Amino acid sequence: MTIKIYKLKNILFISLVIFFLPAPQPLLAIQLESLPSPELTVRFEPPLKGIAEDVVHIYPLIKSDLEKTFGWEMPFRPAVFLIQDKEYFQRLTRNKLIVAFAAPEQNLIVIDCSRLHIRPHRLDQILKHEMVHLLLHHQIRSVHLPRWFDEGVAQWLSEGVAELLVAPQKSFFEEALLTGRYIPLKDLKHSFPTDKNNLMLAYEESRSFVAFISDKYGDDSIFEILEYLQKGNEIHTAFTKSLNASPEEIEDRWIRQQRRQTTWFIFLAGHIYEFLFLAGAFLTVIGFIRFLIKKRNYRDEDDD
Repeated sequence: MTIKIYKLKNILFISLVIFFLPAPQPLLAIQLESLPSPELTVRFEPPLKGIAEDVVHIYPLIKSDLEKTFGWEMPFRPAVFLIQDKEYFQRLTRNKLIVAFAAPEQNLIVIDCSRLHIRPHRLDQILKHEMVHLLLHHQIRSVHLPRWFDEGVAQWLSEGVAELLVAPQKSFFEEALLTGRYIPLKDLKHSFPTDKNNLMLAYEESRSFVAFISDKYGDDSIFEILEYLQKGNEIHTAFTKSLNASPEEIEDRWIRQQRRQTTWFIFLAGHIYEFLFLAGAFLTVIGFIRFLIKKRNYRDEDDD
């Protein structure tokens, strides 16, 4: 069945990366085909039929894994939109870094399939990441789920994969720690920045903070915090009951540990190729200058 989408109306109001930005403006129509299954509906542009079939195949496996991991059921039936038109997708998100997003209020996931081939993205990891967000917001309704915890848990359970188009590169968090310009978690409670560097920093911090809790206090502590949130406890109470410390105290311990581990030596080692490149370029310039000086000296001798 082919359908025309002239507006996504409310279903695209909320995304994982731009939760609290204004809703997208009405867009031009695109044609989508539908591939229903007992557990979800997949809508896709015609060239993506193979990927749509993959989604139908892997969804039950990911759902079963998440239900076992959280101990929570996923009784809702989500819709997954697969988009091939990169420009159309970017008009929805208003951010070129985003490759997928979800709208928990509508149990909707939208994926930009034109860039799934770019490492480190894989369809199963991206789908799992978005499904974590849907599950968290389905189960935690009576209290606010902080943006940094929501995103940190999703990355933690999807092997560090986020919705951002990220290639291996420098660590924004390392640099922020060295310069003292990291973003306090309280500033990431409701939304993430929209500019590239701070957006990537927000994702790194969220992932690092949840990983710190897992390493220091155990995986069970994260699920315990989530259970307290599900029962209606605010984040401060959930942390205090689970870790005997407030989020601010845990954040302070996390920053202190990260600073001990992040030295200028580690920073330089992590950027060795950039420094070698700059050194090589500098030596090339020096060599060229010496060549010009020698050439001029030879010319002066010939004139004599």
